[in-house]
Amino acid sequence: MNKIGRDFNSDVVINHINHILKSNYIELPHKDTLINVILEINYFELEKIQTNIIRTLIRTKMLDKYRFNGLFHIVIDGTLYSTKINLGEQAIAKIYNKGKDNEYTLYSYYALEAKLVCGNMTFSFATEFVENEIYTDDNGNEIRKFDKQDCELKAAYRLLSKIKKRFPKLPIIIGGDALYLGKPFFELCDVYNFEYIIRYKETDAPTIKRNFDEIKIVSNAYEYQNDIIFGELKNKEFYTLNVISYNEENIDEETGEVTITNFSYVTSLNINERNKENIIALGRRRWKIENKGFKEQKSDVLNITHIYTKDCNGTKNLYLIIQFAHTLLNLLNYGNILIIGLMTTKNEVSDLIKKALTSTFKPLNLNHKIQLRLP
Repeated sequence: MNKIGRDFNSDVVINHINHILKSNYIELPHKDTLINVILEINYFELEKIQTNIIRTLIRTKMLDKYRFNGLFHIVIDGTLYSTKINLGEQAIAKIYNKGKDNEYTLYSYYALEAKLVCGNMTFSFATEFVENEIYTDDNGNEIRKFDKQDCELKAAYRLLSKIKKRFPKLPIIIGGDALYLGKPFFELCDVYNFEYIIRYKETDAPTIKRNFDEIKIVSNAYEYQNDIIFGELKNKEFYTLNVISYNEENIDEETGEVTITNFSYVTSLNINERNKENIIALGRRRWKIENKGFKEQKSDVLNITHIYTKDCNGTKNLYLIIQFAHTLLNLLNYGNILIIGLMTTKNEVSDLIKKALTSTFKPLNLNHKIQLRLP
C-alpha cells in the first residue's frame, strides 16, 4: 500500500482516475485515509455488489457453457489468516502449548466462501464470515459460544441460506469436502432444492460404506449405486443418497511404481453408466476453489493473507474488495482477446493495469465496451 501511494501520487494518475470516475479530484487520498473509509463502509453494501456482479455475469449467458446438466457448480470452502497479534473478541482464538513456557495464542479471521466454478475460473458467489461469539452466563463468566469446527458448520448453513435468498430460482449444485458429510447439511440442500456432490471418506461414515459394499455396481475403475442408506435403518433415522467411487492409477515414469488414488463422493444426482465419468469429473473440480481461487488470491498481487487492519468490519470489506479484483483479473485474463494474445499471467495483467494508470503513453479509452469471449 505504501508503494501504491508512491506510484499513484502524480498528476497523470489523478487525471486518469478523474476520467474513470468522472470526478474532479485535485489529489488522491492517503493510504491511511483509504483504510479509515474502508473501516466505516457497511459490509452489507459490498455484499450487494458481490451479488450484482454474479447476476450480471449470469445474465450475459456467457457462463452457460460451464453448466453441468443446466446446473451452476458452486463449491464451498474456508480460508483464513492467523497471527499472534490480538485481533479482538470476534476473531477465533486458539491457545497452543497451554501451561508451558512457550504458550501462545493464535488469532484468526475465517471466511467460508462459495465460489462459482467455470472451467479454469472461479468467481466469488457468496461469503459467510466465521466470527467467534462470546456471551456472559448467569454467573458473569465470559464463554466462547462455539469452537472453530462447529462454527464452520453453522456458517455453512448460514451460507446456504444466503445463497437461496440471493438466487432463489437459480439451478445449483453444491460441492464441498467431507466436513459437510452430514444429514443436516443434505436435508438443508433438499429444502432449498440444491443438488450436491460431497467428498466422501469411508472412515467418516461407516454406515455408507457397509451399505454401499453390499449392492454396489462395479464398472472397470468405477463403483456406484443409488439410494444408499446413510444412518441406522432400525431407528428410522436415516437418509438415502447416491454414492460413486473411482480409483485412479498413476505410474511413476522413473521407477515404474504404481499408486492408486481413490475419489469417492455422495451426491443427490442419479448415477448411471452413461454419466458416471462426468460426475467424478464434477466432484474433482472442488480443488479449483483452492488452486484457482484462494491460491491466486494469496499471491503478491492480491495478498489476501496480509493483515491490512485488525478491525473485523474492515477485514470483511477488504476481503470482498479482493474478491472483486480477482473477478476482474479472471475476466481480463480469460476473456479479453488482447490479453489472451499476450499470453500473460494475472500478475502481469495487474502490472499492465498499473502501467496504464501511471503512463501517458496512451490515454485510457473507456468510452467503448470491451467484448469478452470466454473459452
